[in-house]
Order: sequence, then structure tokens, then C-alpha cells
Amino acid sequence: MSHTHAQSPDARTQAIVRELATIHEHAGRDHRVGEPGLFSRIMVIVDGNVPSEGDSASCYLTPVKAPRSGEGYYTLTANNGAVRPAEISVDEAKLSQQDSEVATLLDAYDWITEQGLKVATQSLQVILISNIGPCTGCKARLQIFYSDLLSAAAEARSTVAITVESIYNTPEASRDSTRGNAIPTTYGYPSAARTPYNISGNQGAYWLHTLPRPQ
Repeated sequence: MSHTHAQSPDARTQAIVRELATIHEHAGRDHRVGEPGLFSRIMVIVDGNVPSEGDSASCYLTPVKAPRSGEGYYTLTANNGAVRPAEISVDEAKLSQQDSEVATLLDAYDWITEQGLKVATQSLQVILISNIGPCTGCKARLQIFYSDLLSAAAEARSTVAITVESIYNTPEASRDSTRGNAIPTTYGYPSAARTPYNISGNQGAYWLHTLPRPQ
């Protein structure tokens, strides 16, 4: 059943806050020791239509993806997949190749290229929502994904405006850490904007980073 809503600032914010809660619920159920892993999903708002669970005709929510679910094109390690940028080390790519965003990006790309570009007439807002900001490797993957969407739109002769954003709610906009054998990484975007909300007395804030349009 579709529960699509025409976009207003409130409708978009309500959907983002709702999906952040969903993501944290999944992370909480999975959490055993230490910090929970990174869970993610993508919301695709098409021509202002904000999706709810189960929408796939005119807008879309990917399934929530869990840590260690990543595989396929956006691993940056597959021979026939996206090419690893020079600034991403082989170790970083390998350590993050199973991150949830890897699966989320591929799911969103498939829907957008198979359905989204056919139904969109004005805009596609692509929003990665996660409980933790993406690591260094996944930030590179997200930028590659953006380039891939623009290439697909050009091939389809679509002139819709496409934006890609990353939204998460941690105490700080970014956090330096290490993975595996002391490989440095940064979770989140240092330049992300703190975005407060107040929905019927439910107050809080999340971090929002709008990706630069690839050249």
C-alpha cells in the first residue's frame, strides 16, 4: 500500500526523523558489545513526493541495510565494479567493502535507473540516512554513486535536477577513528550542517551534508 505524501518542509523533515528512528531501532536490536554498527537506507523523493514504507511506484525507500551486507558494484574492490579513487587506499576499500552503504547505494541506483528516471519530471532528491556518518571509503562511494546517477540521467535524456545528501544524528558532525590494522578513517562530514527540528514537541537535530555536484 502506498502512503506517498506531497512534499512540504514539514513532510520531508517528518520523514527524515521517522527514518532516523527506524535506523536506530535496527541498530539497537543488533547491538551487543561496544558501539552499534552503521545501518543505512536511502529515501528517494521524486517531484516532491515523500515515500513511506512500501512505496515504489513514484518514490522509494530502500530496505534498511545492516553492517556486513555490502557486496557488488560499489565495493571498490570488484574487478567489474566502481573504480577505487586514488585517495582511497586499498586497505580502506577492503575494510569497508561490506559496509551497509555499499548495498544501499546499489539498491537505490537500480530503482532510480529502472523506475525513478522514468517517472520524475522535475527533481530527484536522494537522501542517505544512517545512524552514523559514512566512513572515508563510503563518502567516496557516495560521490561515485552521484556521478553514476548523472550519467544515467544523461543517457536517458532526462533533465531532472538530482541532489544527493547524507543525513545522520551523532553527537558530533564527524569523528576520526581507525579500522582493522590501525587504518585511519573519518565517520561523517566535518562541514555537515546541524539541522534542528521540532515536530509536535519532539525536538532534536541531525547533521546534513549536501554533496557537491560532480563536474
